[in-house]
Amino acid sequence: MGWRIATGRRPWIIALILAAVVTGASACSSRAPTGRAPLVDGASVPVTKVTDGDTIHVTYEGSDERVRFIGINTPEVDWYGGAAQCYGSQAGLYTRSRLDGRSVTLVFDVAKRDRYGRLLAYVYVGTELLNLTLVRLGYATPDPVPPDTRMAPTFKVAEGAAHDAGRGLWAACPT
Repeated sequence: MGWRIATGRRPWIIALILAAVVTGASACSSRAPTGRAPLVDGASVPVTKVTDGDTIHVTYEGSDERVRFIGINTPEVDWYGGAAQCYGSQAGLYTRSRLDGRSVTLVFDVAKRDRYGRLLAYVYVGTELLNLTLVRLGYATPDPVPPDTRMAPTFKVAEGAAHDAGRGLWAACPT
């Protein structure tokens, strides 16, 4: 039995079936990132120090390495003599409370290091993407730096929700 293209009385049925197939296929292939652990393996490493809201130190391949969270930026802290920015201390303390004494999984995007020699990573605590949590709670804003922009759309959506809900820096810092 062969396939025939429906003509005449019910061409809308074919259109409906095609729409369902196309929608289902595109949903499977371009599903938005959820902030859960990716299917690729990452490097599980112990956190040795939290520098601020978006930078940590870990032991990676036997060396102490600074890690900059990909795709986000938290306000600066004055802990090391620099100028503090609104909500910087809160962001740094939150990251410290989440990571002190823990191990994290680092997942790299395109570039493994930035121009300062820091590792660039999506930082997972279990299955939670901490980069995304920081944006969702208003501790960070998206900061897409090519070529590492895989999660940029997700971070932008999370920023809008945090802003609209008045979370974190969106409530505390004058614009």
